[in-house]
Amino acid sequence: MNIGADFHDTISYNPDFFRNLFSSWKSGKIYIVTGTPEKNRLEIEKELEIMGLCDLYDEIIYGFEYSKENMDHNHFLRMREHKLNAVKDKKIEVYFDDNPYYVDYLRNEGITVFQTILSDKYMQEFEKKDPFFTSNLQRFQFQYLK
Repeated sequence: MNIGADFHDTISYNPDFFRNLFSSWKSGKIYIVTGTPEKNRLEIEKELEIMGLCDLYDEIIYGFEYSKENMDHNHFLRMREHKLNAVKDKKIEVYFDDNPYYVDYLRNEGITVFQTILSDKYMQEFEKKDPFFTSNLQRFQFQYLK
């Protein structure tokens, strides 16, 4: 069984969990999936090395080329298709992602998806650093409970 995990705010949120999961996974391939374009390959590889994950996966699947200046809703529509096609192409049966937009789409396409639920503290820290931080979408998932 092949597994895949989104990099930003899934693996990076809890690298210890994924290091343990990946190091004990014996029944298939492990794919890191990122929306980051391949032109930023060295940056992603360096971050994975710092997290102690560099020898624990089979391949990194990168996003398509884009610029943050031109991001709009269409970007997320295209990225969900890109992620779905990559997951199907690599025969990934179990996938981890934090972004409710992608989680919802992939689960409705027959992929077993586990959503990483980020703490409020984590979301508050990162939304200040990056205006394109999308995991703050999780807040809307849980507001109805209040």
